[in-house]
Amino acid sequence: MLIDNLVALVPIGCLVLLIAVVGIISILWTDLKGAPYVATPHQTVRRMLELAEVGSQDVVYDLGSGDGRVLWIAAQEFGARAVGIEIDPFRYAWTKLFIHLKRLHQQVVVFRKDFFQVDLSSATVITAYLLRDTNLKMMEKLASELPAGARVVSRKYQFPDWDLVREDPVEELYVYRME
Repeated sequence: MLIDNLVALVPIGCLVLLIAVVGIISILWTDLKGAPYVATPHQTVRRMLELAEVGSQDVVYDLGSGDGRVLWIAAQEFGARAVGIEIDPFRYAWTKLFIHLKRLHQQVVVFRKDFFQVDLSSATVITAYLLRDTNLKMMEKLASELPAGARVVSRKYQFPDWDLVREDPVEELYVYRME
């Protein structure tokens, strides 16, 4: 009986180990590519979108879209179209599944790509919770690709030398408008 119980536990133990290894690799991979995965609380996502004055006419791009919460909140609560860029295959797959379950495929799409390699010219709003160095690297790309009037909302880290349009110091949110 003890052996039967051990045999039954081995596959579960292997599955737990596999999930842990995939999780660690996933965190390290995204960290190396520009930003580790850190979930933004739902109320902070809503505040980001409010500060950017997102509406139904907007196309919101979330750079490093993680679990997709910015995407579905932008679509469901603000009526915007949303595009996620996520390099992590696990979070990409999770977001694809969530988009399907929430029946948002008409408004939301996610791509498994490096956001440095994506054309951002159709975005009217960019949301980003990246690292300070990643923001610095993104500045030229955003300035050259985004149309005039597009808004960039950053969490925690600012874009130096850009003029702030709005901010929420409590939530550490910073909004910029492209000229």
